[in-house]
Amino acid sequence: MIDRLLEISQNRYFRLFLVALVVLSLQTTLFNDMRPFGVCLQVMLLLAASAGLARGSETGAIAGFMVGLMYDMVLTTPLGVGAAVFAAVGYLAGYAHSFVHEPNWWSRMLLAAGASAAGMILMPVALTVVGSEGVLTVDVIGIAFVVAAFNAVFSLPVERVCRWALSEPKVTR
Repeated sequence: MIDRLLEISQNRYFRLFLVALVVLSLQTTLFNDMRPFGVCLQVMLLLAASAGLARGSETGAIAGFMVGLMYDMVLTTPLGVGAAVFAAVGYLAGYAHSFVHEPNWWSRMLLAAGASAAGMILMPVALTVVGSEGVLTVDVIGIAFVVAAFNAVFSLPVERVCRWALSEPKVTR
């Protein structure tokens, strides 16, 4: 029993799940009330983008889907829309990161901002595709800009957490 529990705790997606639970609790409490310029900041989207930046496009897509599905569980939007958008954001961040020859701190911040802005534009588009009305407005551009600026500022520490959570366990024999 203990061996099985230790084996589960060494799974990188389980560690990311635990991190995402903490971030989800912050998203639904603190960041839901803290609205600079009238915009709800999206730290769950930052987590998906940072996972892609930390471990590449494939891992970013899987992590983004998982984080998006967790966020979908507390939203009133159709189930799976956030998961699909967050998976695209994680993949986009990891894929764009592969084009940077020697990534440094500011390029990772710009990539996180770009992926976050793309996610904030993709979400109302996806919601419009599934039948929601009134979500795709001109205000989306301003919202995407505010979320991208916030996510750029906090991308480096969140990326470090994602790098730890998604690291492969060390094999000891």
